[in-house]
Amino acid sequence: MLVPPSCIPVRVPCEWSLDGNYGDQTPLMASHGISNRQVVITIQKDFTNIERLLAKLLKAPKSLRRPLDRLNSALWELMDGTRTFDEIVDIMQECYNEDIVPANERCSSSVSQLVELNLVTVNN
Repeated sequence: MLVPPSCIPVRVPCEWSLDGNYGDQTPLMASHGISNRQVVITIQKDFTNIERLLAKLLKAPKSLRRPLDRLNSALWELMDGTRTFDEIVDIMQECYNEDIVPANERCSSSVSQLVELNLVTVNN
């Protein structure tokens, strides 16, 4: 899915936290609201009755922790519903330079994956 430039990607309400640091937070990152820390999303598993029984027998966890890499953590923090996709791409390019090239394609791919996982919605 190619994300339209003028749309606004928004995180859905879910449990997430900031974990370890990826290094020093630059003033540029701070000005855009990027903490330069790892985002960990916790997804509660939705079991059917049979799955719940098996999970209990096998002592399976009731939730899934999904840690994001450095760039996806920054992207996650930027998708707060106040910026368009184009603005997010510009910020990512400004903060991460050659690490994010090609920024538009990489951000679009990440947003699409998060949409497929029902962690992000895209508003027009």
